Amino acid sequence: MKRSMPILAALLAGFVGGFLGARVESGREGASPKQLIRARSFELIDEMGKPLSFWGTDKAQNAVLAFGSGWPEDTAKGRNDPPADLTDPRNQRAAFGVLADSPFVDLRGTHGETRMRLNLSIYQKPLLWMGDETGKRLALGVEHSDTPGPQDDDWHLVFNPDRAWIGMFSQSEGGTRYVRGFLSISKDKVKYPYNQPDTKH
Repeated sequence: MKRSMPILAALLAGFVGGFLGARVESGREGASPKQLIRARSFELIDEMGKPLSFWGTDKAQNAVLAFGSGWPEDTAKGRNDPPADLTDPRNQRAAFGVLADSPFVDLRGTHGETRMRLNLSIYQKPLLWMGDETGKRLALGVEHSDTPGPQDDDWHLVFNPDRAWIGMFSQSEGGTRYVRGFLSISKDKVKYPYNQPDTKH
């Protein structure tokens, strides 16, 4: 009987400890999550510590959700590029953000050049342009006048360097505003790439 008392005491202590531990754990699980998390920025990294995504204000003072290059499978393929600073817009392969009150989406090439941008102007008009290594090649959206304003309502599809246009323009006649379509093609040739210096002698 004397030998069985320590065993019973140990079993009782184990039961009480387990019961209290379960109550504490269930209390933690039932606790409500934080309703607000505040931080200057967030960064998603891979298992090697390389940044994959950035959420915050970048060096261009844009509030962005940005994604870089160098995903985990690149490490498995033997690539060991140095970590890219995703606060630098040139290192952002894709970025969604806001500049002042204008939202935008940027897609950039591996050398940091913007190849496609979709954004709203300060007058809330949509603009889309695409380009290659020579610069802007195609633009779709509102064509601003010499004095841009909310009344601009000339829409176009332009192939740069300004060789072809299709769209519509607005005009006022007798107090009424009308729109009229247009199609224009220029046969004049221009040097290509048109924004690069001519190195031929």
